[in-house]
Amino acid sequence: MKNKFSKIVISALLVSSSIMADDSVISYSYDGAYSFVAIESLAGRLDVEGPTSIDKYNMYGGGVKIGAQTDSYKIYLNANYYDADGFDYMATYGVGLQYMFKFSKVMNAFLGVNTGMANMRFLKSVGTSRTISDPYIGGEAGLNLHLGDDLDLEIGARLLSIDATNTINGVTYTFDNMLTGYASINFKWKMD
Repeated sequence: MKNKFSKIVISALLVSSSIMADDSVISYSYDGAYSFVAIESLAGRLDVEGPTSIDKYNMYGGGVKIGAQTDSYKIYLNANYYDADGFDYMATYGVGLQYMFKFSKVMNAFLGVNTGMANMRFLKSVGTSRTISDPYIGGEAGLNLHLGDDLDLEIGARLLSIDATNTINGVTYTFDNMLTGYASINFKWKMD
């Protein structure tokens, strides 16, 4: 009985896999899907809490995004690099998901979530550097202006919560919230 059941299951799997492999039975393409690559320009602020005060550091930078989108959703990978006084380097790498609200033919609004890693080297005093490599979670909101069928201008704001702590010689610094405004040019093409 057990042997008969195994033969039936194996036969069913073989037949179903050959049917699933036939392109005429199931199509994996979606006409409303696009791939995209984006180049970003960023400006923002990072809060760093030291032993006596909370300092706000202005930062400027650029980044790239690659991903896919439909009429309602966008998913992407991104990498951003920032320049800020008091930092040797500052970078974030992550993944994001946006939901787009269509209210016009020329633009849509979006809300999104993102997560990833923040890497920084903070130079508070001569001879002392503080390095973090910690995860972040955040949200974003903005507008997509359609400049053509294959080109969008995305304007938005991101808030990243890092909550990373670095202690050296009993002195603790906490890297807290990073708020950035950005503009990006998104180059889109149809997915096959």
